[in-house]
This record gives sequence, C-alpha cells and structure tokens, in this order.
Amino acid sequence: MRIARGRGRVAALSAVALIGAGTALSACGSASGNDDSPGGSGKKGSNLASGRSEGAGRSCAPDAKLMPKCGAYWGIYSVQGASLTSAVTDIEGKVGRRFDIVLRFHDFSNKSGPGVFPDASERELGRSRLLFFAWESKLYQKQQSYKWRDIAAGTYDRTVIQPVAKRVKAYGRKVFMSFDPEMDRHMTKGELKGNEAEYVAAARHVHDVFAKAGVTNVVWVWTVTGAISGDNAQRILNSYPGDAYADWVGWDPYNFYKCHGGQWRTFDEKIGQTYRFFQKNGLGKKPFILPEYGTQFDPADTKRSLQWYREIPGVLKKKYPNIAGLVRFDAGPGCNLKVDNGPGMLNSYAEVGRDPYLNTSSG
Repeated sequence: MRIARGRGRVAALSAVALIGAGTALSACGSASGNDDSPGGSGKKGSNLASGRSEGAGRSCAPDAKLMPKCGAYWGIYSVQGASLTSAVTDIEGKVGRRFDIVLRFHDFSNKSGPGVFPDASERELGRSRLLFFAWESKLYQKQQSYKWRDIAAGTYDRTVIQPVAKRVKAYGRKVFMSFDPEMDRHMTKGELKGNEAEYVAAARHVHDVFAKAGVTNVVWVWTVTGAISGDNAQRILNSYPGDAYADWVGWDPYNFYKCHGGQWRTFDEKIGQTYRFFQKNGLGKKPFILPEYGTQFDPADTKRSLQWYREIPGVLKKKYPNIAGLVRFDAGPGCNLKVDNGPGMLNSYAEVGRDPYLNTSSG
C-alpha cells in the first residue's frame, strides 16, 4: 500500500532507492507466519523458484533480465542525505555494506531535475550498483497527472518518451524500470489517470517506443500496491500488461501498524498473501521484487520490532524464493518508516544485510 509521503514534492525529488552492490555477481551462501491467503499455496509448475539455487558456492551471476541465480538483492530508498550520492553512501557506511540497486523516482517533465535521467549522480552510483527508475506520468512541480489514454495515443512520444529512451540507451548498463508503479491507486482515488485497459495500453506503448528506439538495456518491473482486498485484486490482474511487457513483478508491502490504525504484521504476514496470489494467478514464472517495503517501530515491544528484520533471510529462503530483490523505504516524517526509527533497528537491519542470502554480489 502507498504511504502518504508526498512523492511529488520537490524535497523528495532527490530521493533514492537502492539495492546493493554491482552487476558482477558471484557466490551467495545459504540462510535459513500466518497464512491469511484466500488462494492457498498457488499453482505448482508456474513457479520460478524451482530453477533457483540456494547458493552454496554456486555462481549467482544474473541472467539477461538481471535475475540472480540465488539469493536476493538487498536495497534501500533514502532521502537521508545532503545529496543523492551521500544519501546512498551515508547509510552504506552505517550498515557496513554497499547496496545492489539504486531506485529513484522521476516524472514526465523531461527537464532538469526529476525528468532527466540518468543524471550525473545516478551515473556515478551506477558504476557499482544497479539503477532502478520509477517513472511516473505526472509533473511533480505542478502535481499534474497525465492520462494513460493520451500516452497510449502517442501524445508524449516526441516530447518525453523518445528522449528518455535515447538517454537510457546511451547509458548502456542494464537498469530496472517501472512505468507508473502502483497504478491501481490511480484508478480509484486522487490522481485518476484512467482504467485498467488504458493503463495496459499505455504501458505497452511506452515499452514499444523503447523497443523501436533500440533500447535493450531496460528490465521492466510491473509494480502494484499489493493490496488484494475487495475489488482491487481483480483490478490488479486486469492491469497486467502481459508477459512480453513485464520482466519482473513487484509490490510494496508495509507494516504500518498504528500509523494506519492497523494491527502489527510480521514480514512473513505482510508478503505472504500477495505472493501466493500472484503464484495462483500464473505470475510465479516471473521473478518478484519488493520495490518498497518497511515497518513501523513498536515502542511497547522492541523485541518484535527487531525481529521484523531478523526473520527476512530465513523466510525468503524457506517460503518465498521467487522474491529476488527488496528495497527498504527509508523516509519520514508522517508514517515514520526510516530504517533507524527506534532503538536497535539500524543495527538489526545491518545485521540482516550481512546474511549470505542477501549478498549476491562480489562487492
């Protein structure tokens, strides 16, 4: 689910999300909830996990779609720095490792700042990390959204999409990219951009413009909220652009706890239902990623707050091997989802980040 964080604010435009160190991946080691899913364990045979290694000395080198053969990329989104570069390197210094991916949000302005990417800071960080672009069809400065039907009709091809495709192609390195992540939010409230069919048409059009421009270094991530209550489950399925247009499947689980008036949910509980939903509906052949995730801190129960991180490696390996990447959202105020949002949380996060299962790179 989306948090109320004002993503379009100018202050957030320097925000960065990252997932670990480098594109040259080597050996990864081993690592060791409540089932609230209405769909059970999902379909056998449509699961990518059967082809995934646990590591144990084998090469984790990724395939052409950046899927590591074992383990999972470890990442963060952070605004906790004086610049994009320092936002990344500062937290890397605190947790004692380099991350694997840098995720940043960009808009459709195609102007300096939020609309031009990759920029100089991203290029610098991308030398030893993967870049992940969350590309939103809106203008941050004006808080103006574009309609998907206009994007699909080619209205912004020459002014926005083609120039971006050209720059990304020139960058040369493989990158992750999501077009309008959490599109299901934009169909029900707030910035109404269109319906499911219009999103699918827009996503396919953007993909095809990139393909026509000869862009071969983009790995497309289809990202939804992951909320499958009520009619949103069908809305999500109706918004899938098709296997040829989505290389990875992503969703954004948060343990908001009291911030949204909810109950405490473990990492396992937050990801399990949506994971099984995607498997049941035939998407288990795709690698999964959590482009945003996070937790509140419970001052009444520090132990379970720290445990929220500590269960991640074992839970992923044992129950959710399709998940091959996680990007920790590190920001506040509002719902305080910073990594260091309570006593011991930063150290617990750093400890988990050293687990062999979450170290797929050679560093």
